Amino acid sequence: MLGFGMNRSHDYDKILTRLTTILQRLYEGESLSVAELAEEFNVSAKTIQRDFNERLIRFPIQKCGRRWRMQDGFRIEKINDLENSLTLEILETIANGIGSEFAQRSSRLLSKLKNDTHTPVSSYVSFDDISNHAELFKLLEDAIVSTCTISFVYHSKPRKVHPYRIVNFDGYWYLLAKEEEIVKKFYLPEIGALEVANETFTPDPRLKERLEWALNAWFDPNAQPFSLHLLARASIVKYLKRRPLSPTQSIVEQSGTSDAHVYLKISSTEEALALLKPWIPDIAVVSPADVKEAFEKMLKNGLDFQTGHDAF
Repeated sequence: MLGFGMNRSHDYDKILTRLTTILQRLYEGESLSVAELAEEFNVSAKTIQRDFNERLIRFPIQKCGRRWRMQDGFRIEKINDLENSLTLEILETIANGIGSEFAQRSSRLLSKLKNDTHTPVSSYVSFDDISNHAELFKLLEDAIVSTCTISFVYHSKPRKVHPYRIVNFDGYWYLLAKEEEIVKKFYLPEIGALEVANETFTPDPRLKERLEWALNAWFDPNAQPFSLHLLARASIVKYLKRRPLSPTQSIVEQSGTSDAHVYLKISSTEEALALLKPWIPDIAVVSPADVKEAFEKMLKNGLDFQTGHDAF
């Protein structure tokens, strides 16, 4: 059983540092000896063996004689292709928004791929700083992949859940997990004392599919998805085509006009309202009636608030 608590955070930090260093050197093309690594990190050979056989098992590494190396085709090489270089620049801007420690580590890795020339790319992407939660992420990821039951403390209450997915909604990280028969969202930085059990569960394939449709923090994983019918003004149709509101989005353009009907699956009225706010006033709700009514009420409340404070 693995624990995640304050009394073991220092151990996890040492493990994370060791694993990161080993992976970095493997990706750079080095072949590593268990004995040499054990001496370098002042741990037992058994610990290093466990690193390779358990903690790093999902990485493309292989044992050649008495040494470990990265499989052919996975070593890091400098990128010369302009399109790939641009991709790395964009990844770096995203990494810079996740957290200072994460940005520093990713920057070291990305610098090994990039040439000395830099593409002038900038972007403001704001995420929760996950620097202090790297081991939590790793434990949760392993539990999800291995379909293991987990337990933790959340808002001073013990929880035992089946983890399904880690998601980011508007820059905030959540765990989507099933507690008894209810699927819930747990804000990652508030999860404590995590333990991964040997007990496994069988994921519900329909639930996994529905979770892939989650659009924002107002997503209701326990509700039956329904169809949302929108009317988009001509001025934003091209943007909805470039970046769909949802993986389920379909657009039907009207004949004789550039306006378009937009259809997608949604799980709740609240999810719909949060999704549509950035597109006001160029989008309207056609159906269902309850979402249309809630959308119009939101517009009226916003207008009333604006009108009531015009004196300021």
